[in-house]
This record gives sequence, C-alpha cells and structure tokens, in this order.
Amino acid sequence: MRIDQHVAGLLVGVASAVGTEVLVRRHAPRRRLALLGAGLPVAAAIYPAARSGDRHGHHARREVAALAAYSAWVLASSRADRDRAARLLAAGWASHAAFDALHDGGGHSLIPAWYPALCAGYDVVIAAGLLQRRA
Repeated sequence: MRIDQHVAGLLVGVASAVGTEVLVRRHAPRRRLALLGAGLPVAAAIYPAARSGDRHGHHARREVAALAAYSAWVLASSRADRDRAARLLAAGWASHAAFDALHDGGGHSLIPAWYPALCAGYDVVIAAGLLQRRA
C-alpha cells in the first residue's frame, strides 16, 4: 500500500463527513444526534460484513465485539441529555477512528487497504462536528 492511497482515502473520508454534516444540518437538524448516532454502528458493521470467510476467528470476533460495543454506546448516549449525548457520540466516533487506524482484518477481510484511512477521516470530522456548540 502506497502512502498516497492512504492520504487519498483520508481526504475522501473527510470530504464525505463534511458532506454528511452539511446535509444533516440543512435537512434534519433536529434529528442530527439520532442520525449521527445511528451511523456509528453502521460504520462498525462494515468490517464484519466484509468477510469472505473465517467468521469465527479472532479478527472476526474483535469486529463483532466492536459492533456490539458501539451499538451499546449509541443506546446509552440516546438516554443522555443533548450536550452529554453529543459528547458521548463524539467519543464513540473518535474511538472508531482509532479502531480504523489499528484495524487488521486478517486474511479473510474484503476491506481494501485504503478503506480504514477513509473511515478514520470520516470519523474524526464527525466527532469534531459533534463537539461544536451547535450539536
């Protein structure tokens, strides 16, 4: 994997998150936390969904555990007041960026090498947006 593919993935992720923020703030500002919260388990589900085999090995178990943890995290944030929910979701998205950066899908992952950088870029921008006062 060349560094330029990681940089390109990161930039596409950043641009995608900016687009997401613009669309959600413009068309569904009152549902922003719910929509961005729903996106976190979706982002986590991509990794276990993109397996060609070995769905019970340690790589797959780690991905499924992360999906369960992010789902529980979003559920817990949905019970918090608006400011705390935004902070909790921001922490969840930021931690998913770390998950992306450290991701090793093993030999049975269909995730392209550039995808974790794309996802991390997206995650960091969403996390930062959630920490703004307009959350």
